[in-house]
Amino acid sequence: MKKNSNTSYIKFWGVRGSNPTPDSNKLKYGGDTSCVEIRTKNNDLIILDMGTGIRNLGKEIIKDKSYPKEINIFLSHYHWDHIMGFFYFTPLYHSEYTINIYGYNKNTPISLLMDTLINKNFWPVNKKMYSANINFIEMDKVSNNQKYIKINSSSVYYSIHPHPNGTNSFRVETDDKKIVYITDCEHPEGSLNPNVIKIAEESDILIHDSHYTINDLSNHKGWGHSSWKQAVDVAITARTKQLILFHYSPDYDDNQVEVNEKNAKKKFINTIASYQGLTINL
Repeated sequence: MKKNSNTSYIKFWGVRGSNPTPDSNKLKYGGDTSCVEIRTKNNDLIILDMGTGIRNLGKEIIKDKSYPKEINIFLSHYHWDHIMGFFYFTPLYHSEYTINIYGYNKNTPISLLMDTLINKNFWPVNKKMYSANINFIEMDKVSNNQKYIKINSSSVYYSIHPHPNGTNSFRVETDDKKIVYITDCEHPEGSLNPNVIKIAEESDILIHDSHYTINDLSNHKGWGHSSWKQAVDVAITARTKQLILFHYSPDYDDNQVEVNEKNAKKKFINTIASYQGLTINL
């Protein structure tokens, strides 16, 4: 997206959960998996997750020369639907880019992720073909356990919430706005996770896992996801200004996502169901 000076925005490049879905009845919201771009007034580039949506973002970065040469990517966790776009991210193959990939999981060092992704046994590309300056960064090490990372004038805060093997929530504070990203989150039955409420408190924009309907959630305990109703409850409890539904089940067609959005709006009017290409100016 061509950036005007003194503007900042969020753009959604992938909003689907679990696996990409190219089905014809899912074209309105899109079938690519999680990837959200945040571009600041100072032209810093922060990307949340590397699902298949990052493929088209990478092509746009190469085409649009106004993008910065330093790219900062924050991974919520290392499940495939959040990292499988790595292989198709075109800037990796261009030497003029520095790509910083941040992650944290107490059970899985990011070095293991690096060895898995850059491995010709899993993808027919050897290390020499990745000509960008690629840095895999353990968040806790560079933040000195302060739970935030500075990206020039922006701050990216993180905390852990429940999901199989754990997931990071993110709060990006930039240009006097608070953008919160909570994906793959399973709240305790009958309550909301306190870490999620804390990081989402008084946010301007809350992007929240809305994988299931209320009924479907009850049949998927332990799967690590939320319903649209829980996303609404977090928005109300945390006093957020705008809720963005995100990370839809691959089984839900456009009609079901529309129904979920309609139901959510009845309880929290400032709700939008995200779709590929949705751009919000900050």
